[in-house]
Amino acid sequence: MSDVICIYPQDATTVFLRPLCDFICSTFGATEIGFDTSGDDDPHEAIYAGIRDAQTVFFLGHGKSDCLYASITDNDLLIDKSNVSLLEGKHLFLLACNSEQFIKKYGLSDAIGFGFLPTSKDDVDRTKNYHKVDISGTTKQDVDCFNASLVNCLIKSLSIETMNDPSLFAERLKFNVSIEIVDCLINTKSPNYRIVADELFYLYKDLRIK
Repeated sequence: MSDVICIYPQDATTVFLRPLCDFICSTFGATEIGFDTSGDDDPHEAIYAGIRDAQTVFFLGHGKSDCLYASITDNDLLIDKSNVSLLEGKHLFLLACNSEQFIKKYGLSDAIGFGFLPTSKDDVDRTKNYHKVDISGTTKQDVDCFNASLVNCLIKSLSIETMNDPSLFAERLKFNVSIEIVDCLINTKSPNYRIVADELFYLYKDLRIK
């Protein structure tokens, strides 16, 4: 198994992350591991085996403050308090809702995490307020705009250099988020572009580097 893995549990809500997964695999030589339920083997175990062998773990999926999901649609947990020790001692990049809280809760180090990520209409409808921003009027087009900007920012900010220096990653992300915000506001890229701009602002503000 590779020293670098990219865990990418695919469903309808994560399709937009495919360019980011491909970028990570090509840039870092990462092995992609999905949540494959088509065979007879335990789909969780394939991911756990990859984590055990890896030094660097990218996770592109869904999470909460206390868990990461193998499948959000099936409410299928991948990592929680019972097995979070698998991530200890790894270099972590966790792109999942409230992964910054996940990192804090379990005392993980050498880790990058994020706050709430409004990447689906369901996420928005459940949350309604993001920090002090009323996002209840967000449309599917607004969500798509945020998702495209999110992927673009991360692809432009991630490199071997920035993964080795998280503070540099934070600087690059701030710069690229700022560009996306300006583009969003000037070009009115979606019906509620002001909301999308605020969401992008908090994408950076909620970043946790530990």
